[in-house]
Amino acid sequence: MSGKRRLRSRAIKILILYLAVLTAIQAAGIIYFISDPSLVKGIFLAIFLGTILPIILGLIFTRFFKLQ
Repeated sequence: MSGKRRLRSRAIKILILYLAVLTAIQAAGIIYFISDPSLVKGIFLAIFLGTILPIILGLIFTRFFKLQ
C-alpha cells in the first residue's frame, strides 16, 4: 500500500506543477494580448494557449516525469 500511496502523491505533485506552469504561461499570454490587442494576435494566442500549449506541455511532462 505504501508504494501506491507514494505513486499517487507523486502524480498529484506533478499535476499541480503542470497546472501551475500552464496557468502561468497562459496568464503571461493574456497580459501580452491586453497590452497590445489585435484580432490576428488574439486568434493566434487563443489557438496556441487554449489548444496547442496544453498538448505540448502534457507531452513534455509525460516524457520527463515517468511515474513508474
